[in-house]
Amino acid sequence: MAIVYLSPVSWNSIAQRPHFFADFLAKNSKTKVIWVDPLPSRFPKIDDIRTKLIGVEADSISKMENIIVIRARNIIPVEPLNKLYKAINVYSLNKLIQNIKDEIGSQYCSLVVGKPSVFSLKLINAINFKYVIADVMDDYPQFFSGLAQISVDKLLKGILAKADIALFSSSGLINKYHSLAASSLLIKNACSHDFLLNLQENNSDVDTQYLKKEITTYGYIGSIAKWFDWDFILRLSVEKPNSLIRIIGPNYSKLIDLPKNVVLEPAIHHSQIPKIVKSFDYGLIPFKINELTDSVDPVKYYEYTAAKIPVISTSFGEMAQRIDSGFAVTLDQHLNNKHPIIEPPVFWEDRFKLIDREVLYAQ
Repeated sequence: MAIVYLSPVSWNSIAQRPHFFADFLAKNSKTKVIWVDPLPSRFPKIDDIRTKLIGVEADSISKMENIIVIRARNIIPVEPLNKLYKAINVYSLNKLIQNIKDEIGSQYCSLVVGKPSVFSLKLINAINFKYVIADVMDDYPQFFSGLAQISVDKLLKGILAKADIALFSSSGLINKYHSLAASSLLIKNACSHDFLLNLQENNSDVDTQYLKKEITTYGYIGSIAKWFDWDFILRLSVEKPNSLIRIIGPNYSKLIDLPKNVVLEPAIHHSQIPKIVKSFDYGLIPFKINELTDSVDPVKYYEYTAAKIPVISTSFGEMAQRIDSGFAVTLDQHLNNKHPIIEPPVFWEDRFKLIDREVLYAQ
């Protein structure tokens, strides 16, 4: 049995839902997981070139031996001109399909599509998969505008129409797209057992670089991109001038002048997150409120709460309900001395076990 996972992110990137899904599949069976890094699709922008040059990403979780990573070569990115994309990349796309077929061999195989793309539809037509699973972790069309948005929306709907089952990472996503799929399942995000064990086994291993008892430390660990609410950070820095605000992760946003009590730090390996988080007094999730974040269930929420760190967040996506339930607070509530309830940990195994094993491990 093999599973092909068309990932929306590369393996060598900050740990996200696809990494934990692949890790779950690899650990819970003898299945070979064939992870396919995302193919380049659009022409790079100036910010893309900057982030490539300075290398903003960090390595993800450790890779199991039965996870095989495949990367496409010599792809010319011209989406959303999809017919042209297929025409000029036909040799490279066919070679990638053959590489995947070679890895599958004579085994039964299912496909998990983590990103709608021209290639994902081409692969579905090229290989007779036992099951096709769409794992929708973001509202992908909202990352784009104009023709690109129209194209991605069409591709997403095409994948959902071909999928035997669609998994959605948030209530917003399943409410918006479930009618397009034959079968739908809400599988929210979570925290890994390894993360909690790391917290417990290294209880005295705390990042002490900034640790001062008289200073309140606010922290954020994750990607910094167009959805990141810098106004939230700037207001917090003014309202809490004697505090320390640590922003840690790959930065895809435009650089701005930061107050002295705000420190911008590079991405770290996932194994380093527990000792960093334990130095926080509060965990921050400052995302803008818009159509893109309406569909987001942040993994960092689960990691903050596993470390028993109270969460301050904007009221977006799944965090809106948590704020209403008292499991997180807004910045205004925090400044008015309201404290959140800290939820018990929720693990990836608890989420993914809801999927029928027949679908995941078809024989």
